[in-house]
Amino acid sequence: MRIHIATIAIAGLALAGAARAEGPDFEKEIWPFVKNSCVKCHQPPHKDERGRTRKPKADLVITNKADFLKGGEDGEVIKAGNPKESSFLQRTLLDMSSDDHMPPEGKADEWTDEQKKLFEAWIQAGADFGKWERDPEVDLKDE
Repeated sequence: MRIHIATIAIAGLALAGAARAEGPDFEKEIWPFVKNSCVKCHQPPHKDERGRTRKPKADLVITNKADFLKGGEDGEVIKAGNPKESSFLQRTLLDMSSDDHMPPEGKADEWTDEQKKLFEAWIQAGADFGKWERDPEVDLKDE
């Protein structure tokens, strides 16, 4: 009986490890903190509370998969499999004193070290968005 329980436990751990090897789940693990820290400045053009049209900073929209992958005025911001070439991550790693650090100080919550590592792992594993295509709460285009 003990052998069977141990075998089942080891098999369960192996399956859990294999699932994790695919990388973090974008929708459940990545999107919540990206949305919290980045969407305010990187959503599609929209009207603010005063009726003024607001455009995404650096022409980068991240509220849907297609635009996130397209990138912004500097091109792609995510290079699947290559965190060092993924500026979306690299800007979070810059010193706070850098003008290129994201998010800008005082504009949104900084990513924790754990979140930065999780995002890096997601990119390294291939930047798979899974079934996530867009966030219907913020991917609203008025124009």
